Amino acid sequence: MLPQALDKALSSFGSLRSKVDEALVKDQLRRVKWMWLVYTPSASRRLRVAGIDSGYNFIEYRGYALYVVDAACVSIDSLEGGEEVFGDADTDVISSSFIESELAAYSIAMEIELARRALDSADLVVVDGSLVAKFATLARAAESGFEIERLKGISFRRVLDELIYLVGLYPSKIVFLAKNTSSKDVLGLVKGDVYYFDRYTAEVGFSKPVALEDCSSIGSRALGSRMRGEIKRLVGSSASVYVTYARLRDGARVYRLELVVEDGESPRERVKRVVEALSAVEVQGYPYPLLRADQLARVSERDVERVATVLGISRDPVAREILWAGYP
Repeated sequence: MLPQALDKALSSFGSLRSKVDEALVKDQLRRVKWMWLVYTPSASRRLRVAGIDSGYNFIEYRGYALYVVDAACVSIDSLEGGEEVFGDADTDVISSSFIESELAAYSIAMEIELARRALDSADLVVVDGSLVAKFATLARAAESGFEIERLKGISFRRVLDELIYLVGLYPSKIVFLAKNTSSKDVLGLVKGDVYYFDRYTAEVGFSKPVALEDCSSIGSRALGSRMRGEIKRLVGSSASVYVTYARLRDGARVYRLELVVEDGESPRERVKRVVEALSAVEVQGYPYPLLRADQLARVSERDVERVATVLGISRDPVAREILWAGYP
């Protein structure tokens, strides 16, 4: 089918390129520029910044799957350097029709546990990924009766509550950073917000923080209101999830930050402190602790194959594999 796809791409070249090279009208461009706050971080005080990431992979066999889940936390002193690393890993056999969703929720549970441990010694904990997406994933998992809950003796309802406890009790010490996002809830334009801030700004700084309840997306507003209610119910404080986009070095990529800000606190001042802390440990515009955590937590298919080899499990046809002609 590739030749047909190429023919389609060539016949639609003009319209496809216009979508890729979208040009903003003056009012839209002016709004993007207005939203961006140029901010050069001052020399940071000594901080310990921790980065947390997780990964998973699996091999499907007939009627079951072998999986590996890994999570890592890397913390570093902003002045003296020196890594401190700890983490968790698990491998098991599971039979599930929703293995991707189950492992995604399980890896988030591992991240939350590492974040809880890291808060004892770190001044700032930065978790890879979107807080909103993790909340939504755990909320769905809590209602799904996943097999992995029985297998591992965990409750995604309790994990979801633990996430709310952490961000509600320690709002100034934990932030979530999303590398790749298509969210449109700040600018509400055709492409994801990150595309416009990446393309039409270049300086170190951040976009004006926006409360999730005030975002342009109806779904985001609903999630923002729900998360605010959960924080109030479990922690007793009044706080909202805020969204901003930040660049840590001139000309570098823009990343989405999500953080909890208590009522009465200035969201901009809060974001400034986060940008200062992350800038103190950035490498080529990206927080080094997160970079190392990603490297340590990544699980390749080859990694799972090594586990399978140790267990003496041989490959066999999987359900989604295309059967060759003549197979009985």
